[in-house]
Order: sequence, then C-alpha cells, then structure tokens
Amino acid sequence: MGDFFDKAKQSIGKGITKVSVKSKEMLETTKLKGQIGTLCERKKGALEELGNVVYIMFLKNTFDQERIKAKCEAIKVLDSQIKEKEEELKEIHRKADEALGKPKVVAVCGCGADIYEGAKFCAKCGKKIGEIAKQSEKMAVTEKVCSHCGSPLSSESKFCMKCGGKVE
Repeated sequence: MGDFFDKAKQSIGKGITKVSVKSKEMLETTKLKGQIGTLCERKKGALEELGNVVYIMFLKNTFDQERIKAKCEAIKVLDSQIKEKEEELKEIHRKADEALGKPKVVAVCGCGADIYEGAKFCAKCGKKIGEIAKQSEKMAVTEKVCSHCGSPLSSESKFCMKCGGKVE
C-alpha cells in the first residue's frame, strides 16, 4: 500500500511541476508577445511616417537623403529589437520544453510538424527523416524565414507552416 502512495505523490509532484512550468512559460510568452506587438506597431507607424516624408519631398522636389536615412536607421533598430524579442520567445519555449523533459526539436517537416532528436520518421505524416533533411537543406538555401516565429520557409510559401503567420 505504501508503494501506491509513493507513486501517487510522485505523479502529483510531476503534475504540479508541469503546471508550474507551463504557467510560467505562458506568462513570459504573453509579456514578450505584447512587447513584440508594440514594437511592430511602432515599426508600422515609422514606415508610414517615412512614406509621408518621402512623398512630401517628392511633391516639393527636394530630397533630403540624410533625413530619409535617419528614419530608415530608426526602423532598422526596431527590426533588430523585434528579432531580439522573437529570439527570447524561442528561448523561453526551449527552456520550458527542457524543464518538462521534452526531446529537442532538430528540424521541421514539410507538413509543419516538429522533428525531434532521435526520430526516424515524422510523427504527423510518416515521411522519412532523410527526406526531411534534404527538404530542410533546400529550404536553408532560400534563407527565407518566418518574421513571426523564425521557422524556415520555402520560397513559394504564403503562410508559415509553423505559426500560420502571413509571409511578408
């Protein structure tokens, strides 16, 4: 009977740990997604402002390259801040997966499923890992990645297979 209670305690302990890790992950990702959203809105406003400035310069036939360059540099800073926050988001997910004992993701299949370390086939579509590796190499050559989650994209993708975000 004591063995039963020991197993029950372990099971409850694991459940509490999982809930704790997942809730921490959710809180941190929600905060970061809010920050990313704010940065994206600021970028959108900066791009709109840049467009207005260039258009007014066009109408007046006076182009101030330094002013345009300064606005572009500000947008570039916002881009790097967004990328940094997206990397933080990936790291939070990685740490949560590690804390929960999940295997490491090593690739993404063409069907959108994660491929975990040690897998020989895709769990979603059954494709052999060798075929997925060849596909990943082709995708790596294009160097196109999702601006929302950083997942690799094929050159003809209109939406991300991983997060569903529209490819810009």
